[in-house]
Amino acid sequence: MLNIILPSLPYQRVIDPMWQEEMDVAQGCGYSVCLFDAEQEKLYQLPNPQYPTLYRGWMLSADGYQQLANRTPLLVSMEMYLASHRADGWYESIARFTPRSSIVAASVAEASVVSLLRQNEKCFVKGLSKSFGAESVISSRSEFDALLQKHEVKPQELLFVREFVELLNQPEQRFFVVRNEVFGAADSPFPKPLVPALEALGNRWFYTVDVAYTQMGQPVIIEVGDGQVSDSKEWTLAELYSKAIAPLAELTTA
Repeated sequence: MLNIILPSLPYQRVIDPMWQEEMDVAQGCGYSVCLFDAEQEKLYQLPNPQYPTLYRGWMLSADGYQQLANRTPLLVSMEMYLASHRADGWYESIARFTPRSSIVAASVAEASVVSLLRQNEKCFVKGLSKSFGAESVISSRSEFDALLQKHEVKPQELLFVREFVELLNQPEQRFFVVRNEVFGAADSPFPKPLVPALEALGNRWFYTVDVAYTQMGQPVIIEVGDGQVSDSKEWTLAELYSKAIAPLAELTTA
């Protein structure tokens, strides 16, 4: 048995329509569903304390996640959440399996950007947990300045400045990892050269790994994410719950 917390509409005790299908799947699996209003930091209906509780919803800041954890014990601790959700929680441990990067404050990030532009004419700039969309691909100082201005990036805000790697023109694969066991959609195998990265990330209970391939056909990790706030991408929700979330139901909060 498992408790699933999903987002409500702001200031309403009803499911956010974006998560209606997931609620139907979760309830179809026999799990209890509770709603969390992040705007009010309000949890509707306390989860059953006899069972583990998993959040599935929109990205939460560290403060937002802590507010939810203060209201009910969560299967994924704050430490594990940040270790997967933020680049500064995972990059160093798997640096050799992912594009070369640096984590720097916006006020001094230009030097890192310029260095990468000299090498490759492009680089990739994002926040610690979210990209800036098309503007994340930078090819000049002026584009970097425009990104900072458009997205109102504060000087002290940390940026993830990454080497630009040419990839094969095919969708990334998302793998869900549960207590060191990796699952791919439609039973896709996890690339063997990247298995040591999973060992390095082994202290996390529920996270995602996005994999792509370089023009030379080498697998590379593009992103690590927290499994609670990762979308299903190529997975169906039914498959996600039967493969990756079902093993969590066997865990206890102890």
